[in-house]
Amino acid sequence: MMEPAIGTLLPTFFRRRQFVSYEAADIEHRHGQDVAVAWTIFRLNWLFLALLLAIFDLALLLTDFRIRPLGYLGVLAVAAMYGISGHLNARSAQCAKPRLFSCLIGFAQATLGLSILTSLTYIATAANLPLQDAALLAIDRALGFDFRHFLTFVDCREWLIHILSFGYRAISWMIQVIIVALPLTGYCRRTAEFILALMLALAVTCCITIAVPAIGAYHALGLVPSDYLHISPGGYYDTAREMPLIRDGSLRLLDLSKFVGVVTFPSFHAASAILYGWALWPWRWFRPVNIFINAAMLVATPIGGGHFLIDVLAGIAVAILAIYGAQSAHRLGSVDGAPISQTVSRLLAPPIRPFLKRS
Repeated sequence: MMEPAIGTLLPTFFRRRQFVSYEAADIEHRHGQDVAVAWTIFRLNWLFLALLLAIFDLALLLTDFRIRPLGYLGVLAVAAMYGISGHLNARSAQCAKPRLFSCLIGFAQATLGLSILTSLTYIATAANLPLQDAALLAIDRALGFDFRHFLTFVDCREWLIHILSFGYRAISWMIQVIIVALPLTGYCRRTAEFILALMLALAVTCCITIAVPAIGAYHALGLVPSDYLHISPGGYYDTAREMPLIRDGSLRLLDLSKFVGVVTFPSFHAASAILYGWALWPWRWFRPVNIFINAAMLVATPIGGGHFLIDVLAGIAVAILAIYGAQSAHRLGSVDGAPISQTVSRLLAPPIRPFLKRS
């Protein structure tokens, strides 16, 4: 009974592998190895998105969460339109433009990935495990970080508040610059890697926050608005408002138009600052601005989101691991790290053909 199963599955696997490799090898022949690697990672991104979508669907079946369909249908429609257009352009022998199809596919994947993963952060928060604010505050104190002193220092400097406010809000518009301008300036591979790293970082964040839920440093220290007269920590207020409703079961409708950040540990703002800085690093002329914006985002994270210092450090670690994973992902599309064109040759080499025939 084992022999027929092996004889059926192995040829199917190798035929599929050969088809994917031929396609990537053709792109490599026409546009170079970097574009072929980008194409391989984009395909991997779709597989990861399919897995995330399956997890999201399963979570909806196993929990009492429900969705507002219009927003999700709109996201699926946009992702399908841009994704299909990008794939058609990539596979066109006459008019394929790597910058264009990377921009289209990247936009589709980022839109779909962020929508699914942000939804999963709400479901993860509903696990309702004991809050860890006291433990996180104790770690901060062990590290020598005094949140109250830092807050007072910033509150007394209006010019610094404006800079940090700008940096904190940059999380929403910087990603748009990356997924549109980065591929259009020729950095197709970096675009594909960034999207994968972004999804990996947010997926890891979702998993960790289940075990380490927290509301934030303002809550842990019992701070009230009169303690910081010139600061309005909107990110913290969103978390403090939404998290208790999710944890006690009052909030069970997932509406994409009303999502806010509900994750404290690790900080996704901190992870985003590292991811954005890395993604835009190839723009040499932009590096001073890149460093300034993302450094401001990092420094603003405790103030704007009420994060502990350990949240920021954990977010940085998650981002670094996600970047490493994304940069290593293209090896899944090749054998022993060889170029994709060599992979095709290996797949069709004499040792493989007899094995397939015998199967």
